[in-house]
Amino acid sequence: MREGKVFQAYSDESGINVGDRYTSVSVVSGEAEALNYLRDKLRETLRDKNVDEVKFSKISRYGSPVTKAAVDFVGCVVNDFAICNRVRIDTITTDNECLNGEDYDSVSEPDLEGMYYHVLSNVGIRWGCTKWGFYPDENSGVNWSEIVSSLNMPSMLTAEGGQKPFIDRTDEDAQFQFSEVEELNSVGEPLVQLADLFAGMARFSHEDNGGCAEWVERSRDERQGKLIPSMAWDKGNIPKLKECRYRLIGGLYSLCRRHKLYVSLRSEKHLRTWRPQSPINFWDYRRGY
Repeated sequence: MREGKVFQAYSDESGINVGDRYTSVSVVSGEAEALNYLRDKLRETLRDKNVDEVKFSKISRYGSPVTKAAVDFVGCVVNDFAICNRVRIDTITTDNECLNGEDYDSVSEPDLEGMYYHVLSNVGIRWGCTKWGFYPDENSGVNWSEIVSSLNMPSMLTAEGGQKPFIDRTDEDAQFQFSEVEELNSVGEPLVQLADLFAGMARFSHEDNGGCAEWVERSRDERQGKLIPSMAWDKGNIPKLKECRYRLIGGLYSLCRRHKLYVSLRSEKHLRTWRPQSPINFWDYRRGY
């Protein structure tokens, strides 16, 4: 474990209401010094674009200041931080209509606590450090003290009363501690805005049922001069909001391909990372597993 250094995690979610088909949780993490530098870079982007806050829900027109700022957020964190392993962004998505892979319930509540257990355990172990501060968005409505108390234990009680680890841990990596938890207003914290952006992109790529993956692949083939079949939203029929979000996700996907970060849109038709050690890590969570 890394002794002495303090690491931090900033988080936000997308799709947290009853009836939302998909829910995504994203955590931006790294050493405090690196995150301070990233925060300064993101604030500079906000000033340059004259934008108070970047949120995925505001990504609706490609030439808008918010969208331009979002594009710069993505480029900055991938090119200047992720590829140097200075910052990680881990984003987990669950299908709320699928419980344990068999049962379906369209009115189930998102399992935010379970999702946070998994993603924060993963983050703590990936970095291998002992001291953590955790700073979620203040609108999350989650019992953070309960989550952090459970995370700081090397194991938890199962429903049957036995011991079951959150994630495969050695005695050494069980030592990480989330010692500080503070909810933050996203308007004043660009790192929470970055988490919102990645959670929104992940959830949208699931909800779009393959449309984003198809558009990105089509655009890539066009640039390479390949002949491709026509599609239903050719000739300007695609809604502008969707095209704007496709472009943003396509830009992230292209950067990750260029830097060999193992992020895919093809195989599952949504954002998915096939090498969890990658600093840009999208993965799926199944409730009860």
